[in-house]
Amino acid sequence: MVEPATTLSTDDTVFSADAIEFCPVNSRIFACGTYQIQKEEVAPPTPAEEEDGESKTPVVTRFGRCLMYEIDESGKQLNEIQRFEGPAILDMKWSTRWNNQTTLAIADAKGHIQLQKWDSDNNRLLPPMSLSIADESTLCLSLDWSDRRGVSGPAAMVVSMSDGNLCTLGGETELEVVDTWKAHDFEPWIAAFDCWNPNVVWSGGDDCKMKGWDLRTGFEGGVTSIQSHPLRENIIAVGSYDTQIHLFDRRSPLTPLATHNSLGGIWRLKWHATNPDRLLIAAMHGGFEVVDWDFSSSPSNAGSEGKWEVGGAEQKASFLGHESLAYGVDWSGGRDAEGRDLVASCSFYDHKREEAVDKIRLARLDISSTLAGAKLHTSTP
Repeated sequence: MVEPATTLSTDDTVFSADAIEFCPVNSRIFACGTYQIQKEEVAPPTPAEEEDGESKTPVVTRFGRCLMYEIDESGKQLNEIQRFEGPAILDMKWSTRWNNQTTLAIADAKGHIQLQKWDSDNNRLLPPMSLSIADESTLCLSLDWSDRRGVSGPAAMVVSMSDGNLCTLGGETELEVVDTWKAHDFEPWIAAFDCWNPNVVWSGGDDCKMKGWDLRTGFEGGVTSIQSHPLRENIIAVGSYDTQIHLFDRRSPLTPLATHNSLGGIWRLKWHATNPDRLLIAAMHGGFEVVDWDFSSSPSNAGSEGKWEVGGAEQKASFLGHESLAYGVDWSGGRDAEGRDLVASCSFYDHKREEAVDKIRLARLDISSTLAGAKLHTSTP
């Protein structure tokens, strides 16, 4: 039989209470946040307003207070030791590392993060510092610090907001907004750092979705091509304007398995239909190339239960004959009379016939126009 919890002490917060956080440097101290809504009465519409279809929306004010409590030495009595009035509080979290001081951060209903340092000598919060991260019509719904496991480096913060955005903040002595992005279609009620990897944030909300976010830049240019591997389960190739191609295992997508710097910015990637190592690349100003990835160290069950091990990529062929942006490229799926793969490529503003290089030669088919050209090539197996 489950033993019921015993109530030792209670206190009336007056306003609706929605957050409690114990002080990390004093286990007898905790903060309690409250949230209250007040709607101002509005006069009924006049006949003229009714005729025009006008309506008056009540003005909603969200206010609250932060209450600090201390548990007495017997562990059975609550004593309020401090309170602060302000906007309604939706979440609060302590940090012991930010600015090398124990600090309570409060997410409020007016788009602010309130930062209050803890005075251990007097068991009191110092006056708040307010940081505006959104307009006052936006509610800060939740927040989290990155330092709950005492990881090295300055503490960062993530905040979820009622407009569907997430926001990250950082800074050793003063917090400032690092990035803001649209994360959910409806209110994201929660955002939290991964305790084991401060580069990762998780979020969830009223769109019934949980999402993971890698805060590292990852790519120096826009992502332009993604190709799932048809022969090797869980492998995904991703290309971007920065000329880099990353191979990922979708089971752990935060760190690439391998990276290859191509001849130019990537536009399209195509895996070979039967050779699982081979990838065809349209590299814009760099023409196109064929590379083989080294999967030789991967166990036989890497696609299902094991882990993929991928070495570098070796260039097998390239074609630099296009005089402008090589955008389209594809395998034909067939072979020529000599048993070589057939590859077609196209580019903007290029309608000249060129001889290919590096084990690629131009086949007889050359489709071109005044704006774009298409070429068919063969490559050795």
